[in-house]
Amino acid sequence: MSSDSDDALTRVASGGGIVLLGVVLELGVSFLAKLLIARVLGPVNYGVVSLGVTTMAVVSTLVLLGLHTGVGRYLPRFDDSVHRRGVVVSAFQIAVPLAVAAGGIVCVFAPMIATDGFGDPSVTPVLRVFGLVIPLAAVMKLAIGTSRGLQQVLPKVSIRNIVLPVVRFTAVLVVLLMGFGALGVAWAYAIAYTGAMGVGLYFLWRDTDLFAWGTPATPVRRELLAFSTPLVISTAMTFVFSDVDTFMLGYFSSTGDVGIYNTVYPLAHLLVVPMSSFGFIVMPVVSKLHERGEHDTVRQLYQTTSKWIFLASFPVFAVVVLFPTHAIGLTFGPAYVDGSLALVVLAGAFFTHAIAGPNFDLLTSIGRTRLIMYDDTLVALLNIGLNLLLIPRYSFLGAAIATAVAYVLMNVLYCLQLYLETGIQPLTPAHIRTALLGTTTIAVLYGIVRTLFTVTVPVFLGTVTVFGLVYLLVVVRVAIEPQEIELLLDFEERFDLDLSVFKQLVGRLRS
Repeated sequence: MSSDSDDALTRVASGGGIVLLGVVLELGVSFLAKLLIARVLGPVNYGVVSLGVTTMAVVSTLVLLGLHTGVGRYLPRFDDSVHRRGVVVSAFQIAVPLAVAAGGIVCVFAPMIATDGFGDPSVTPVLRVFGLVIPLAAVMKLAIGTSRGLQQVLPKVSIRNIVLPVVRFTAVLVVLLMGFGALGVAWAYAIAYTGAMGVGLYFLWRDTDLFAWGTPATPVRRELLAFSTPLVISTAMTFVFSDVDTFMLGYFSSTGDVGIYNTVYPLAHLLVVPMSSFGFIVMPVVSKLHERGEHDTVRQLYQTTSKWIFLASFPVFAVVVLFPTHAIGLTFGPAYVDGSLALVVLAGAFFTHAIAGPNFDLLTSIGRTRLIMYDDTLVALLNIGLNLLLIPRYSFLGAAIATAVAYVLMNVLYCLQLYLETGIQPLTPAHIRTALLGTTTIAVLYGIVRTLFTVTVPVFLGTVTVFGLVYLLVVVRVAIEPQEIELLLDFEERFDLDLSVFKQLVGRLRS
């Protein structure tokens, strides 16, 4: 590989690794907070809080008009401070007034939204609090988008993965111990987003000229909007993917089926964590490389990153698909094991992300947001149609099938268009070798276990442990290439870590 390619891979490896650790921390703390709220408040009040959170999340994302992604894409393309400040200032000038206006509308019309939209007037005060949170969340997301454009991951991890979940959990714990209900939890969320926004503003003050009043700035509002506006539709379609099946299950089926589906969905969605983590830093890095015309480096970066995502996702996929009942039972409990087949279907859907790699981020980085908009609209419409057809007949399994078809089609379209635009595709010989060896290993092990044992919890855990060790051996001997070991050494030096034990293990496994 060239030195430019090595440097790009180093940035992606170190940045993606840090984001991955942050995401794991966020998932753990957020899960504890949701568990606490659900157990203390009960289903009804937990539902009230969930409606407020969902409303805030949807509105605060839509009013950004995709500008947080646009900032992440345009900042790496400018080297002079005048244009770089212009990118950040332009985004804030457009998004912040919209966010304040949208938050005000939610506050004013909260009674109407609660009564006519949700059929529950008790949601009104909670909605008003989350209306106040909307501008805070929008500024936080813009700050994260700016750090992405600067190719910095520590601000994102600090804001989104540490400050927000930790402050939220602490505030929720305090208000529940004090005996406050759903409204108290809403204010706990407001405190958390205030803290996260404050940290975001600090990083903006430290790393940009946003607050350097009087400093020249070249406006790029038109360019930002032209790039980012199609992403609004794509974002709306993303909400269709994640929420419309739940709404339709509630309408056509029962609340019990909704509960089962909303336990298997997040389990399957764990397969997306590696891709999301590396995709955060891939997009701005590729944007800069694309601007320079370094297409070979972009191809190498995409294929290597896709391989890493695949390697991290495959063992989770294998365990979930072969032992879905145990995966559900050990997490959410035996009451939800009826969703085992739906879990397998959803896992297959999300595993297509691991195969395809960060295709969305590459299309975004080369400016093909309009293609993404068309793809997402087509896939969302298909998803709605399949949900209407399948949910009345097959309940949550029908919803899972509809989601799976939609995600498979989406990744096929993204990869096809990326190939037609750039000639890039994600698969490498190391991909294929690891997939074949990993599949063979888990198939043989699964056959032995099923033939000789009854799959109890200890047998399940033992099988997973053995597979993990064998898979690690396969990855180190077959999939890891010399330049990736060099990345490990660079990572150790950059962050002043002692990875001697890990290096010795890798050396022994490769010898």
